[in-house]
Amino acid sequence: MAASLIAAAEPAVMTRPAVLASFPHDREAFTQGLVFQGRQLLESTGQRGRSELRWVDLESGRVERRIALAPQLFGEGLAVTNDHRLVQLSWQAGLALVWSRQGRLLTQWRYAGEGWGLTFDGKHLIRSDGSPVLTWHDTRHFAPLRQVRVTDKGRPVHNLNELEWIQGYVLANVWQTRRIAMIDPTSGTVVEWLDLSQLDADTPAQPGSTLNGIAWLAREQRLFVTGKRWGRLYEIEPPTRLLSLPPDTVTTPPDR
Repeated sequence: MAASLIAAAEPAVMTRPAVLASFPHDREAFTQGLVFQGRQLLESTGQRGRSELRWVDLESGRVERRIALAPQLFGEGLAVTNDHRLVQLSWQAGLALVWSRQGRLLTQWRYAGEGWGLTFDGKHLIRSDGSPVLTWHDTRHFAPLRQVRVTDKGRPVHNLNELEWIQGYVLANVWQTRRIAMIDPTSGTVVEWLDLSQLDADTPAQPGSTLNGIAWLAREQRLFVTGKRWGRLYEIEPPTRLLSLPPDTVTTPPDR
């Protein structure tokens, strides 16, 4: 694993990625999870009675298809597994919804604690719950396997939210900030911070409009971010250390 080459004592650096492009984004979307399946952009949105699983056109921002969640569920993180299932968390219900690629509900998994962000490392699902702890789960029944405490200079990093696995690192939004932590998944050390305070300056910096949503287009090595109720989705320059590594394995979902 590339991240295992990182010395745990290496101090985190702060970078401000350049914006390469921007695209329309539904300003009503309370973005909780963002991920690509192939070139298809998928989005999980929150709020009870308004939570959805969405298929979105990247270029236009048009919602091509949507599935409403049960009114009592508050949609959260979203990940795609190797067998092309979509796994969508709920906030406080302790329920993960498992969808087929086409949006057929396959099963539901129970878990303890809250669900915030979710990503897939090629073997296991990784969940955040708003604390400094990331939990690895299996992909059969969502059983917890191990946990890692995330720290920066020895201090815990709270409010870890939406997650994305990229090139052996976990990238995590930090709720109520416009920063993304790049985390060594072995030690939990933050090795780099992405400062995105310049993005969407016309959107008030408040909990209901915080930065949230990270998506990696692996084949092309393109990085996208957005926020809750933001009117734009931004393509930003990936950190140098991501581009210096061989691309993650990319599989194309079969047509079925």
